[in-house]
Amino acid sequence: MSLDYSPASGPVGEGIDLSHGIIRSEHAGRANTVERAIVRRLSPHRSGVIDAYDHEVLLPDHAPTSLRKLVALVRTYEAQHLPRQQDLLSITTVRFNRGLTHHSAWELARCFARGSFNARNLAVVMVHHVPALAARKHKPHVHLLAPVRELHQEFGPFVMLDKATLAAEWREIVAPGRG
Repeated sequence: MSLDYSPASGPVGEGIDLSHGIIRSEHAGRANTVERAIVRRLSPHRSGVIDAYDHEVLLPDHAPTSLRKLVALVRTYEAQHLPRQQDLLSITTVRFNRGLTHHSAWELARCFARGSFNARNLAVVMVHHVPALAARKHKPHVHLLAPVRELHQEFGPFVMLDKATLAAEWREIVAPGRG
């Protein structure tokens, strides 16, 4: 699968397997939408059905409960898209060693999503991939796709996360005291 964003460069530190970038409205001459970017992760084999291992929407505490449904979140965010808004979503991917159970990996990523995204008033769509289940060699991983605007009762100011900060926060979850 070719990327629909440019990953941020820079080191993340030993033992940390994290990538981060911004999905923009256009990448490499192709148009992106929020819906298409999320569907790409939910259906990585292009089967037309959700075949990711797991997925979930996590909201900041004060966000409307109705946005817990993925379709409602995407439609609302796209409806509140600003006329010249180029940045659509941040995408952060955390990868896990193959020996870690899938449910343990999911809970680590969930903790990260709550502390690094929801705590900054960002909604996040988590998508879990386990490539070995499709006879692929890549490590199990979770994509965290977040609208780049704070969510209160509606979408507001932009919040731009950086790779170094996210890597440090991820390190604290997977290797407390090593940061």
